[in-house]
Amino acid sequence: MKHAAAVSRKFRNAASIAQAHTAPLLPGGFFLTDPARVKDARAVASRLPDGIGVIIRHFGQADAIEDAFAIVSDCQRAGRVVLIGADPDLALATGADGVHWPFRMRKHLQRHKQSLGLLHTMSVHSPAESHAARAYPVDALIYSTVFPSASPSAGTPIGLSRFAATASNSPVPLYALGGISAANVEKAARFGGFASVSAFEALL
Repeated sequence: MKHAAAVSRKFRNAASIAQAHTAPLLPGGFFLTDPARVKDARAVASRLPDGIGVIIRHFGQADAIEDAFAIVSDCQRAGRVVLIGADPDLALATGADGVHWPFRMRKHLQRHKQSLGLLHTMSVHSPAESHAARAYPVDALIYSTVFPSASPSAGTPIGLSRFAATASNSPVPLYALGGISAANVEKAARFGGFASVSAFEALL
């Protein structure tokens, strides 16, 4: 429990630092759910400190879609920002605050942005994608991979200095994803927001 409390303080402090670089309606950090990697996303979300939002990614799994309603409800009661990954219909059905889009689905974002009137974030994986994303109506970008990561989808890490340079030139808030941990999150928060799938499991 002491370890979990220490981790919580680290992420709460980092979220407070990151808030200087994010928009008023956005949190300092995000917990990204993943049915294959996080066994109990609802339990993790319930332990998040203030300043951390949730991005629910169901990847078409029925159980994860069902859980989304409960997680959104929990987040609403906690006053926590919650987005749905790549599913505007589910975002509307659950009452989520917005939609998170993979870069490959950017044209869908263009189509839905005005009709939904919700927050929209997008994943990017290179300076080229980060630059191309400027053509789309996003409220923030989540940039991967920043630190070395064991995730199967992680690419070559760009490092903190390149993330900082990209964040300083971005017209919208940039969140660091990939290899985020309690040990480095405050470093990332000096330049932008942060996001993680597995790091928040240390709160349990």
